[in-house]
Amino acid sequence: MKIIGINIKRLRLEKNLSLKELAEKIGATPSFISQVENNKISPSLSKLKDISDALNTTISLLIGESNQTHLPHIVKKEDRKHMDNLGTGINIYLLTTPDSNKQMEPLILKLQKGASSGEKQYQHFGQEFVIVLKGKIEILLNNTVFILNKGDSFYFNSNTPHSFKNISNSESEVIWVDTPPSF
Repeated sequence: MKIIGINIKRLRLEKNLSLKELAEKIGATPSFISQVENNKISPSLSKLKDISDALNTTISLLIGESNQTHLPHIVKKEDRKHMDNLGTGINIYLLTTPDSNKQMEPLILKLQKGASSGEKQYQHFGQEFVIVLKGKIEILLNNTVFILNKGDSFYFNSNTPHSFKNISNSESEVIWVDTPPSF
């Protein structure tokens, strides 16, 4: 999505951050930030979260969603916002609309064979809930590996270093709920 790079650059400049300063905040190189801003590469999910945190915003606002302030919301399947091939083979579908009063973020993640959240584990404030709808995923929590098959669910504190990957021979699909919202 071209808008992500444009929004990252706009917010970085609004905050008077150089490429180097933003890169240092997220543990990346200025070249990486420049390539993301110019839509030459797509950041992994964990890097996109790092960027949104460093810019004091949400992933949802980076992808061009407005920040609404009223509930309830119905999101029809055909109207879901999505980010395709985020990082390497992860498609994310937003199940809610942006709302500054939201306290959780339910998502559908479709992971292509071998797709992962990235090489490094990441952590942040909050809690997460996952249920596997299709396929098989591995969640690494600190140094402990958890294998989840179709129908399995998992709940954990987000401040524990974690990562995930699809270990099935085909696409896996999960519902992933974060608190507080990241999107």
